Amino acid sequence: MKTKRIVLIAAMIGMAMSVKAQEATESKYGADSVACVTNLSTYREYFKQWEAAKYAPESISMEMVAAWREVFLNCPRSSQYVYTNGEKIMEYFIRTNPAQKDAYIDTLCMLMDSRARYFSIDPKTGASQVASIMGRKGLLIYTYNKNRYEEAYNVLRDAVALDASQLQGAYIDAYFKATIDMVNNEKAEKMTIINVYQELSEVVDNNISALAETEAQLVQAKEDAEAAGDADAVAGFDKQLEKNEKTININKGVKSNLDNLFQPYASCEDLIKVFAAKMAETPDDVTLLKRITTILDKKDCTDSKLFLDAAVKLNELEPSPEASYSLGIKFFKDRKWSDAATFFDQATKTDNNDRKYRAYRNLGMCYQNMGSLSRARDIFRRAAQVDPTNGEPYLLIAMLYAESAKQFSGDIDSKAVYWAAVDKCQKAKAIDPSCSERANALIRAYTAAFPSMETIFFNDYSEGQSYNVGGWIGETTTIRAKK
Repeated sequence: MKTKRIVLIAAMIGMAMSVKAQEATESKYGADSVACVTNLSTYREYFKQWEAAKYAPESISMEMVAAWREVFLNCPRSSQYVYTNGEKIMEYFIRTNPAQKDAYIDTLCMLMDSRARYFSIDPKTGASQVASIMGRKGLLIYTYNKNRYEEAYNVLRDAVALDASQLQGAYIDAYFKATIDMVNNEKAEKMTIINVYQELSEVVDNNISALAETEAQLVQAKEDAEAAGDADAVAGFDKQLEKNEKTININKGVKSNLDNLFQPYASCEDLIKVFAAKMAETPDDVTLLKRITTILDKKDCTDSKLFLDAAVKLNELEPSPEASYSLGIKFFKDRKWSDAATFFDQATKTDNNDRKYRAYRNLGMCYQNMGSLSRARDIFRRAAQVDPTNGEPYLLIAMLYAESAKQFSGDIDSKAVYWAAVDKCQKAKAIDPSCSERANALIRAYTAAFPSMETIFFNDYSEGQSYNVGGWIGETTTIRAKK
């Protein structure tokens, strides 16, 4: 049995040299359909048993491996499961044969290439999946041998170029880590990290924006179903919303991880040094100017002369919402609220949802600083519409309400603003757990400003009653006492 196993493993290693190309005109079951169907049935039956045993080493069958190998070599079009199951088989050999790990990784790569060739279109969706397959190939290379980071980097870079929208979070994570390895081993310049970070950040931002739009559509569909009294449809939309929310959180986690990995390379001093050298080489490179202004803004390095120079130059070469946003940041930093508001308003015309959100948020802050609280709230609400998964706009509105307390007189009216403010903080936490810490800090501060039980009683109210906050706020809230 041991001899048979060694021979079989050797045969597996040699697969890369012996794949038989199947002509497009042949049946998906190959030249010998009877043999193909027989081997398919054999390997699948053994594979089910191995799967049920949770892929335990003692439960693998060499008969399964032999039958699977014949299917892969002679009828590679027969089923996509040949490749997904083949991954499990190769991963088993990688784990259990460390001395021959690289040979099995090579075979695993060959599997991915073959899958991309024969199943370039996903049978379930009818859409291309080549970029996704190549992304997985790069991930597997990097996962099983990080010393092959250059190979993984090249594969993942090509996958992004094919269709970045197909890349899962794990592929994006592996690509950025491999990029960092390239720079640390002096196989790429430091600018590569910045470029890839920006590229992948945009991918994730676009994913989150698309998911946010889907969430808004699902919420509306659910409301329509509720109005129609269709309980089954409502339950279905709840499941879809839960799945969509989970995917949003995954993407937010990927974005956070990208930021954390980038942090050691993202000090203002380092970024300015790298960008200044690049801008000196190609001062009219619009793509570079956009990258400079975007990343320096994200990393709060906008006080630098480089940021201003890049923003002004970008506006000269290509007046656009992006250029307007950068100038808005500069005027905001200079406390020139009206000028900043003009440019942020222009910046809201962008198609980039992340930038659009930030433009609305900053525009609202301009009006807040100019004392126009009602106008600021309207704009923060627009920011919330752009990114309905972000709790920050509601925290900003809460702060507007608290700020306006001095505009109200009376024991109750001057305190009611804090009830409305806490309501907004609670909403922020409910839709965006990532802002919970900030929301809780505000809630503690605002709750301390609630009226006492005695004040509520002597003004002929009681806890739990509804209360309409007047003035520019105009919202209904619930009476609560300071504890």
